[in-house]
Amino acid sequence: MLLKRGAVLCRGTSPLHSRVRMGEGQTNITATLELLQDLQDLDRSLYQARDEIRRLPAERDKRRGKIDDRLQILKEAGAAIHTIEVQIKEIEDATSSQRQRMRKLEGEATSAKVDTAMLVAYQHEIRSLRKYIGQAESEGLELVEVLEMKTTVRDTLKESVDLEETSFVEYSTNVDAELLIAEEKRGELEQQRTKRIKGRIDLEILREYEKLLEAREGQALAELDRRVCQGCFVTVPQNLYVKLAMARSLVECPSCNRIFFIKKTVEKA
Repeated sequence: MLLKRGAVLCRGTSPLHSRVRMGEGQTNITATLELLQDLQDLDRSLYQARDEIRRLPAERDKRRGKIDDRLQILKEAGAAIHTIEVQIKEIEDATSSQRQRMRKLEGEATSAKVDTAMLVAYQHEIRSLRKYIGQAESEGLELVEVLEMKTTVRDTLKESVDLEETSFVEYSTNVDAELLIAEEKRGELEQQRTKRIKGRIDLEILREYEKLLEAREGQALAELDRRVCQGCFVTVPQNLYVKLAMARSLVECPSCNRIFFIKKTVEKA
């Protein structure tokens, strides 16, 4: 940080004191604050552009992930439907084979050469086959109902996913366009920033300021209005306000660590 929490940049409290001490009068501090506030306006826009570049692809990936999850559900639904279709086919094949067997037995049972004992055996097996066929057909009908239900759910889901895929293509195209704009804006702002700070600010102060930018989401400075920090709205001690008003050192908020400025300090004629 530019200084310790609740302190000011002055001799003996910060490694930066030699950069900003008031040995040469108030011009140094005033000019530094003016430059930092001017830089803050540009950096706020730059932070927003960089945030867009990070945020947009992340949001697109998240949306793509949700669609992929639904596609996996759709795939699993298709596999379940296929399994039921196979089961129904097996039942159809089995009952068809058993009907053929039953018809053959019925034909043999009506033969004049069949004695009573054989007829009883034929009739018993025919009854068993009819019972098996009836049970299998009942199971098959239940499976058909399940198949119809699952197919309806699958088709509804597929229709929904197809719409989402179509929408995603358009959304992704828009994201690419927005990213292109954000990249161009970032490039322009970075060029402006480089020109603005070149040779005008100590690099150590700049590095600490940039750490605050990252930590405070693009807002490294805060106005101190009537002893209230406009960044975190904490009331600070009177002595900090006095030190800032005297413009003898950079002062930061003891709560959010943003660098303080008073409007009159940075106003330009």
